[in-house]
Amino acid sequence: MSETNLIELKGVSKIYSIDTLETHALRNINLKIKKGEFVSIAGASGCGKSTLLSIIGLLDVASSGQYFLAGHDVSSLDRDERARLRNKEIGFVFQSFNLISDLTVYENIELPLTYRTDLTDKQIKDIVLQSLETVDMSSRKNHFPSQLSGGQQQRVAVARAIGGKPSMILADEPCGNLDSKNAESVMRLLEKLHEEGTTICMVTHDPKSAKRADRYVELFDGQIVLDQFIAANTLASQAITL
Repeated sequence: MSETNLIELKGVSKIYSIDTLETHALRNINLKIKKGEFVSIAGASGCGKSTLLSIIGLLDVASSGQYFLAGHDVSSLDRDERARLRNKEIGFVFQSFNLISDLTVYENIELPLTYRTDLTDKQIKDIVLQSLETVDMSSRKNHFPSQLSGGQQQRVAVARAIGGKPSMILADEPCGNLDSKNAESVMRLLEKLHEEGTTICMVTHDPKSAKRADRYVELFDGQIVLDQFIAANTLASQAITL
């Protein structure tokens, strides 16, 4: 694992305003994630986990604070700039798979790559085929999502996430819709990618999955209350004083 910070959040807060009502989803988040690290983010429903992941993934912007990605301040990028950076640097795996039903497995993985101006058609084809091989789904490349099991669909989602060789993978409850067997298969796949050097940030409500990461970060009411490094199934705790 590199000593370089891939992600650094400084004093990040997020407030949602509806009429006169304000909801503080995140409060003064300070977080560093090194390149090659596997971090799990846990906490009760509504604690701000998905909001934090959306900001890290450039799907949303903070109300205040700074976000540095690979040393560059990305806090003030406009929507188009965030989209270009997101497509190149960030891969997403969602609980609901988010595959396009009328596209084949191959086409689902191919689609985000077609927006990359730095890739030729041949490079895109090679990337798709390699991604399918990585998740052991080459034989299903011409199938549609409805013809796949939940575990297979999530494997395709992982293939899509890693296709552009992003700096990191963000996984939001990647095993939430899977039975125990398929959940274990997906977790092993994420662990394999991590062993190969991929940075992974995973939101999960499952304590067993969370503790398979390098670090365990727990949120409560939009604040980090615990930051734990995990080694050999032993937790070295760093409690955060609120």
